[in-house]
Amino acid sequence: MDKFLNLILGTTDVPTYLAGLLFALIGLAFYYKGKIAKRDKTSNNTPYQFSWGFFTQDNLVEIVFSLLAIFLALRFSVEYFGVDITMFFSLGVGWTLPKVIALMYKIQDKARE
Repeated sequence: MDKFLNLILGTTDVPTYLAGLLFALIGLAFYYKGKIAKRDKTSNNTPYQFSWGFFTQDNLVEIVFSLLAIFLALRFSVEYFGVDITMFFSLGVGWTLPKVIALMYKIQDKARE
């Protein structure tokens, strides 16, 4: 079981990884709070009053892939970024990674035109 955890979590111990994941989720919440604040209330495609149901339905795929990307960023932080998991790093990953992913998709879409 130790080898399995080592393969899944890397060299980071479980409590540090879970704490980092919590801070990454806080960062993700800040990201989505900013996204909610900038929404167009007058659009015909969105309800005027905020709706958790609509928000979840409209962003479910993005949220799922953001969570997967956060897991991968934390797991490979040492190998890819050369940084051990810290709470500040985790917060930054959660806050900025969805925007980076969106930018990558935008660049990919432009390349296909």
